[in-house]
Amino acid sequence: MIDINNMSNKTVIAEQYKNANNLKLRKSFHEKYSVNKLGFQRWMFGQYPFHIKSKVLELGSGRGELWNYYFESDRLQDYEMDITLSDFSDGMVDYLTHNYLGKRISIKKIDILDIPFEKDTFDLIIANSMLYHVRDIDLALSEVKRVLKKDGLFYCATFGINGMMQYLYHGLDKLGIPYNHESNISFTLQNGILLLKKQFSKVELYDYEDELVIDKVEDYLEYIYSMASLQGLDRKNYNILLEYFNSKKINGYLHIPKEYGMFVASI
Repeated sequence: MIDINNMSNKTVIAEQYKNANNLKLRKSFHEKYSVNKLGFQRWMFGQYPFHIKSKVLELGSGRGELWNYYFESDRLQDYEMDITLSDFSDGMVDYLTHNYLGKRISIKKIDILDIPFEKDTFDLIIANSMLYHVRDIDLALSEVKRVLKKDGLFYCATFGINGMMQYLYHGLDKLGIPYNHESNISFTLQNGILLLKKQFSKVELYDYEDELVIDKVEDYLEYIYSMASLQGLDRKNYNILLEYFNSKKINGYLHIPKEYGMFVASI
């Protein structure tokens, strides 16, 4: 049975992110089929209020691709910011270390449940598309609050329950493919404000409008099989899923909703 609770299973996540291959596959998929060509990462980066001498921490950096926009900006290069990228996966830390070798960025292995910095350290903390992997979300957010300066900002992006995953689960239901409906996905657009307000006095949500329009369903299936939350999906179901999603095409295209956004929280 597919267990969507794997989203917060540390062993499964460690295996999922032991190297950059799955992240690269999913990024390429979104770039190819997303209607909004601005791109979610570029949109996010454009929201951050960088200042001269800002002290910045990113948690769960993955491949760290967000910071390509930083190095493309001559203006930001003059800011001399103190930037730390981090991940709890050794594979991702190794990738970041190699990718940013010689650049003015620090790389650390960090678990968000135990952030190894003093209180009131950072002006800006970023945690994108990773909080739903955290089993103890309250502890994680308390750690973020602890190391965030009193006038600092916390930016965290996530997905909603009515987007891509709900579309897929509806298909699995139709096909009779079993999965664990008792999801404990810890952080979504639907519950994020309530969770953040336990630690932060002000929380805002910014929505990112987009959808997927896909002509080659095989690409969608490779995306599905790359996800940590679907590691129990047997490959024997591949042809069943292929036929089903091909049948859902309209004028040769499969239309899949996306529900993404970003919270901004302050103490």
